[in-house]
This record gives sequence, C-alpha cells and structure tokens, in this order.
Amino acid sequence: MSNGARHGLGVLVGLVVTPAIAACLMYGTNKLRLVLTLGYARFQSYHGKEMWIGAGLVLLVGIMLGLVSGSRLSPLASLVPGALFTVVGLIWFASPRWAVLHPGPDVLPRDLGLGYTTLGSLGVFFMLGVMLLVASLAPSRWKARTSAGAAPHFAGPPPAPMGPPMPGAAHPMPGAPAPMGAPAQSPSWQSAPQPQFGQPPAQPASSGPPPLPASPPPAQEKKAEPSADDEDDGGPGEWTRMYGGNK
Repeated sequence: MSNGARHGLGVLVGLVVTPAIAACLMYGTNKLRLVLTLGYARFQSYHGKEMWIGAGLVLLVGIMLGLVSGSRLSPLASLVPGALFTVVGLIWFASPRWAVLHPGPDVLPRDLGLGYTTLGSLGVFFMLGVMLLVASLAPSRWKARTSAGAAPHFAGPPPAPMGPPMPGAAHPMPGAPAPMGAPAQSPSWQSAPQPQFGQPPAQPASSGPPPLPASPPPAQEKKAEPSADDEDDGGPGEWTRMYGGNK
C-alpha cells in the first residue's frame, strides 16, 4: 500500500471513529452517573444493568483510542478525532454557557446530552483531544512502510566453528583466518630453511666401516727436454742463428 493510500484510509478511519468514541463515551458516562445517583439515593451500592452497560461502553472507548493512537494506521486516524475533541474542549473553557445551550435537545438525545455536559464541564474532551494530537506527532507514523518487494538484507558470514577441524573436513583456503580454538600455524616464511652460520653440526657416528681414502690422481708424464746433443745434430743453435752464424 502506498503512503497516500495509507493516509487516505487513516482519514476515513478517523471520521468513523470520532462519532463512535463520542457517542459511547457520553452514553456510558450518563449510565455511570445514574448508578452513582441511585447509590446515593438508596444508601447502598447498585450493581444493576446500567452499571454494566456504562462499564462496557467505557471499555470500548479505551480500545478504540488505543487502536487509533498506537497502531500501524496512518496518524490521520488519531489526528482527526484529536483535533475535534480539542476544539470542543476549548469551547467549554472559553464559553461554558454557549457550549451547553447550542447542542440543544434537537441535536443530542437526553442521555447523550447529559453525558456531553458532564464530560465537557470536567475537561475530558480537551484531555482526550490533546492526547490524540500528541500521538499523531510521532515521525515514525508518517514515514512510508517498506514495500514487500524490496531487496532482502542478507546477514553477515556465519561465525567460525570452535575447536579443531573434524577428520575429513575441508581444509581452509590460504589466507583465511584460523577457526577459534584451532592451534596456531606459523607463517610460510618461518617454515622455510634458514641459513646457518659457524661450524656445521657434528654428524652422528655411523655403525658401518670407515670410508676408504681417495686414490691419488694419476701422475702426469714429464715432457722430455731437448739436450745439447740434439741441438748439435739438428742444426745451428739459437745464438748462431741470431748473430748470423752457420747458415
């Protein structure tokens, strides 16, 4: 339902409820007044039909006031009767004589006229009008209701399970936070092998025989150097060739 249609329905409800509240309240008040009069006249409590009628009508008035002032209806449902009752109460404060004479017996029957006079003179109409006006001023009642077709609001992610993962459960994705209660895991950079400084640790003694010593590399053959006899047999020497000796 649109906001305009809701306010239109509120005006209609206010126009229907206003005379119903006034009639039930005036008639019920007159019945209760008769119960009080009979009790004073007989010097005893009166529990006849008039008392139950008056009490039932006053109860019905309280229900209607609660519905128009605190329900999901438009605030106009309480604004219309509140404005009318406030105006009637102000008339009683401004000119009580005019307020008594103008309704007249042609407008209101005797039972309703007596109840109207009793309530107006005591300021009950003014009190009800102010109460309904205040109930109409709530900002939340004037706002439009969220439509049913609006996008749903999804809640946040479910909480992490407590305790270590069960056997066969899926492993968490890399980078995901560890579940509550699970043992903390070291980051990958701490699990990498770290360089060691100083002497390496001693290797544990093995129970087998000691290894054999490595064999020496094979000796390289020495290149034969030319001798003086070879130079004489082969030709002139180097000095001879340099200084022009034997050609």
